Amino acid sequence: MKCEIIQDLLPSYIEKLTSVHSNEEIEKHLQTCESCLQSYNEMTATADLIVPIVDKEEVNKLNYFKKVKSKNIKTLAFSILTVILLAAALIGLFVIGFPVSSKDVTIDYQKTKTHLEVHLTLQNGKDLVFSGKTKFIRDENNNVIGSVTRYTPRGLIHNPFDDVGKKVMLGTEIQTDLDFPNKFILEFKDKTMTFINGVLVE
Repeated sequence: MKCEIIQDLLPSYIEKLTSVHSNEEIEKHLQTCESCLQSYNEMTATADLIVPIVDKEEVNKLNYFKKVKSKNIKTLAFSILTVILLAAALIGLFVIGFPVSSKDVTIDYQKTKTHLEVHLTLQNGKDLVFSGKTKFIRDENNNVIGSVTRYTPRGLIHNPFDDVGKKVMLGTEIQTDLDFPNKFILEFKDKTMTFINGVLVE
């Protein structure tokens, strides 16, 4: 290659933008041409000395934006956490409820031959709900021989849009012909009431 072509290709060669074939030709030429080799050395020396000029004002702006971004991320995370905690508190107060003391409830129960009915009225102005489950007792042949029913009364903050009410009627069927007694259990915050076959025992 002629020196003029080599001189034109040197900047691209230094930046490694030339092809493999061009690289071979340029390197071969540099081994025999002092003028082009000197140009190459000058170009590479200049490239090594180039230092980007940094504007102090731009650096300060960049640091400021980084601080603002970091502060915004922290504020957003705090806001999300606050919303989650508030939502959990509202769900607890208006949906799940809180344990009820027997002292806040008027309890009236009556037993017939086949049923037990328990009427609860919450006296503290809250709405009354309950959670409950029944477990059936079975013999070795998988026949039902009795049951245990548990209810947990819970109070809710009164919601004017969903008037649950302060009265609840709970009940269970009494089967005296079973080998295992029917247990009906009310679990309050301060005590537990247990009915066996419709009779209050504790």
